[in-house]
Amino acid sequence: MMTIRRQEIVKLEDVLHLYQAVGWTNYTHQPQMLKKALSHSLAIYLALDGDAVVGLVRLVGDGFSSIFVQDLIVLPSYQRQGIGSDLMKEALGDFKDAYQVQLVTEQTEKTLGFYRSLGFETLSTYDCTGMIWVDRKR
Repeated sequence: MMTIRRQEIVKLEDVLHLYQAVGWTNYTHQPQMLKKALSHSLAIYLALDGDAVVGLVRLVGDGFSSIFVQDLIVLPSYQRQGIGSDLMKEALGDFKDAYQVQLVTEQTEKTLGFYRSLGFETLSTYDCTGMIWVDRKR
C-alpha cells in the first residue's frame, strides 16, 4: 500500500538510492552535501510502498513568502502512477498560505506538462525570468 508521509528527519541511507536511480550525480558524487541538505530542508515528504522509500519531495525556503521545490524524485519503476502528483499535492496543501512556490525543471513537454497539471506556470507568464549563480570553480 502506497503512503505519503512528512518526515522530520531523513537519513541519507534511506533516500540516496532515489538520487542514484535518476542519475542526479551532483548529489551522488557529494553524499555529504546531500546529507547536510536533507537536514536543512524546510520539509521532506516520502512516498512509501510498505517500508520501501519510492519517492521524495524536498522543499527549502522560509515557508511563508517563498518556498522552493528543490527535489522531486520517484523511482523510475514507480513513475506514471500518480506518486509525484500525490507528493506535490501533500506538500502544497501543507503550505497553501505561502506567497509563492517556485521550482526549476527540465524544459521537456512531459515535465512541463506535469507541473502545469499541478497549477504551476512559467515565469514568463509574469514577465519574469529565472537566474542562477553557480560556483563553477568547485
